[in-house]
Amino acid sequence: MAVCRERGSGADGSLARSGCAGSGMRSADQGGARGRRESLNHKGSGSLSSFDEAFLHEVRERNDIVSVVGDYVALRKAGTSWKGLCPFHGEKTPSFHVHPDRQFFYCFGCQTGGDVLSFVREINGYSFVEAVRHLAERAGIPLPERSHTPDDPGSSRVGRASRATRDGFYELNRIASKFFVETLDAMEGTQCRDYLRQRGLERETVERFQLGCAPDRWDGLVNALGRAGCDLKAAESLGLVVKRQGGGGYYDRFRNRLMFPIRSVAGEVIGFSGRALGSDPEAAKYVNSPESPLYQKGDNVYGLHEARQAMRKAGRAILVEGQVDLLRLSQLGLAEVVAPLGTALTANQCRLLKRFVPQVLAFYDGDGAGREAAKKAAQLALAEGLALSVASLPDKEDPDSYARQHGRAAVDKLLARAVPAWEYLVDRAIGETRALESAQGQRLAVERLAPILGDLPSAEERAIFERQLAETLRMEERLLREVVRGAMRRQPARSEVEAPARVAVAEAPVSASELKLLELLVVVPEARARYSGHDLESLVADPRVQEIAAAITRLCEEHETGRGIPELGAVLEVVPQGVVRDQLMKRLAEAPPPADGAAAFEALLKQLRRDAIERQLEAIRRDERRAWLSRDDDTALLLGLEKTKLERQLEGLRAVRD
Repeated sequence: MAVCRERGSGADGSLARSGCAGSGMRSADQGGARGRRESLNHKGSGSLSSFDEAFLHEVRERNDIVSVVGDYVALRKAGTSWKGLCPFHGEKTPSFHVHPDRQFFYCFGCQTGGDVLSFVREINGYSFVEAVRHLAERAGIPLPERSHTPDDPGSSRVGRASRATRDGFYELNRIASKFFVETLDAMEGTQCRDYLRQRGLERETVERFQLGCAPDRWDGLVNALGRAGCDLKAAESLGLVVKRQGGGGYYDRFRNRLMFPIRSVAGEVIGFSGRALGSDPEAAKYVNSPESPLYQKGDNVYGLHEARQAMRKAGRAILVEGQVDLLRLSQLGLAEVVAPLGTALTANQCRLLKRFVPQVLAFYDGDGAGREAAKKAAQLALAEGLALSVASLPDKEDPDSYARQHGRAAVDKLLARAVPAWEYLVDRAIGETRALESAQGQRLAVERLAPILGDLPSAEERAIFERQLAETLRMEERLLREVVRGAMRRQPARSEVEAPARVAVAEAPVSASELKLLELLVVVPEARARYSGHDLESLVADPRVQEIAAAITRLCEEHETGRGIPELGAVLEVVPQGVVRDQLMKRLAEAPPPADGAAAFEALLKQLRRDAIERQLEAIRRDERRAWLSRDDDTALLLGLEKTKLERQLEGLRAVRD
């Protein structure tokens, strides 16, 4: 859908030219986002079906990983690889390696690794589709249209829209953002500039976050969009303008406001938040874009695009309530700060933050409303498995006022004293119920905390917290558990939709020989052919390895029909995230490809056969012991004969030199 068409320049000269589709220009406010990307949340394996494999092959082939990583990391040559400081965790000694021969990267410090698509996804927080789009446009490769299935991660309203429609919506928001930025610097932006000076916000901060001004009139943006030849009905669907009641035409939604563009992780403007500048008591202090084909308020976090790399470096995010609080802390040098867009923290926002950092510090206002918001955030974070701590401000202070008065060092001290979510909630419950003063107070405190315990994603974590709570309240653990169970029985059942995400059970590592098998299947074409052609699955004990090995060989069989052996990145795409993938990436980074792949695989087969016989022997010895204990002599003797036969086979295999 073309929402804007090329026209002659209007009163402002440049607006129509810079905003129209097909101009080939990108405005400076995109912060490095190289194209128009859809907001998807692709997860792990299965992604190869989203695009034609030939297209993905071209994207990988034309984006050399050393060049791509070099856009973000200072690399230096180290033997056959390149190394630098890891962009995903703080370090002083380089442990991050890029391997041009196999086109993948690996960090020995944080165990992050993958191919060029994986790197772009990790560094920018992109979905698979966003990463493909980024690299395709970087290499000048036309992006094909994709069809969405019902379970496609792009099944949101923006995801279901065609790319042309979606790009048109992004274009409208870019034109609106440019108009607000230009108005801030014009005569109509005088009051807004004065407000920014009063708040002590520097020009660099204003430009980094592309703040703007909505003029104090009803038709400022309407006229600008008209001059750019834009479809005002499409602008209405994004919440930029409002249709007049009982008549034709539209008027501006945002008037006389400081404007904050809201960006997707990829850097596209998806909505706006406007702070009132006038003294009208009836005007809402903040007005945000309504939900639209691009923007869902509970799914996005303000400042995430600007903060994402600082968050990775710091290993945390600082969560504040307001946009000005965010700007103040960012200006102080705490660039890892984000805000939840005028809503209470949501489950989707928790999950979004978990994609980037292992820890979040809630730094909310020091009034009653701020403390209540912090309490709700702590409860939700525990249910979602997000490690959140609460940093408390003095009464009637907010992050902006406290930072302006006391400076960075004082803010750092408060953040360093942040209290983990569970401890914060326990302290609140004890204070509100006077739990340490009476048995009735103890019971009230436990009943308040019981629903939080019930929502924890881990039974082990629940048991630990119950034990800690019993010690804190000086209460018998058995009695505490009875009170918790009673309170939980009185709670309404949670629906499947409301239930928090559950934490996966920790995976066990795979054996050295089976890890070696996966390594050879990835890097040695002869190994794939041998594995699939000789029914060797029976030699593999770990079902995860069986599944991955089968997926790799299937992928290679598909390529034999005309495109040859797939590159490493395509092979790794079929390895799910988890312990096995982490082990495999480390192995690939540590060991160079074998000089003789076929010989290496033959040696491994002998080891796998030895391992298989040893597993059989272990089972037979166990059964033999049981047979003797149960006085089943005949069975015990038969098992003994089988054991002797296998022991001889094992000795024969051990006698053969690898």
